[in-house]
Amino acid sequence: MSRELMFENESAICWKTTVSPNIPLKMHRHDRRRCIVGLSGGTLIKTEEDGTRSDLIFETGRAYWLEADPPDQLHADVNEGAADIVVMVTELKDDADRDGTRDAAAACGCGEAGGGGGRGRA
Repeated sequence: MSRELMFENESAICWKTTVSPNIPLKMHRHDRRRCIVGLSGGTLIKTEEDGTRSDLIFETGRAYWLEADPPDQLHADVNEGAADIVVMVTELKDDADRDGTRDAAAACGCGEAGGGGGRGRA
């Protein structure tokens, strides 16, 4: 996975993420609500800590809204397709970001461009 920071201000942080095929992301959690836009779509396989699997389908040109993950609920993702999945992610900051009480290392989902995000995270 690679991330390119697009912008960050007091209200939001935005980056472009590329998820290459068959390179699993470590267990992590998304602490913020976010909008994801598929730039080059595909399906991520999401695996919860208990082994439950589900598909996250991102169609090219479509936008998706995802709520923050529940506290202490981790998951891993993998692109099992043949091509890169590229998405634009915009996370909305909240009071914990603005007042300095959010752990910067726990601020985003996958551990690059903006932090990690909890125990065992990428």
